Amino acid sequence: MNSPKIRTQPDTRLRQMSHANPFEGRGRNPAAARRAHIHHHPDRVDFLRRWSLLMIASFPNRETCAVHFGVTFQTACNWFDGFNAPYGQHVDYAIETLPRYAEIMRGQ
Repeated sequence: MNSPKIRTQPDTRLRQMSHANPFEGRGRNPAAARRAHIHHHPDRVDFLRRWSLLMIASFPNRETCAVHFGVTFQTACNWFDGFNAPYGQHVDYAIETLPRYAEIMRGQ
């Protein structure tokens, strides 16, 4: 009966190759990275800025924001910093519970 071979070192063909610049992404050169992100919608950027201002105006810190919306601390940090947009249910909840929503988000 043959016993299975045990590999003591991983096969180099199975390992992921490292990138010269880890910020370029998988197989993407700098020119392709610029092309991929050139079409940011100005409406999205404006919404992220206003949402960030709303979070900063409504909550004393990020932990309170995370508890209020029932999201992770990292999500609250992303909202404060204007990196990510909230899902629809979070926007609806903000409309219902944050008194300065109309002032900041709609300019009223």
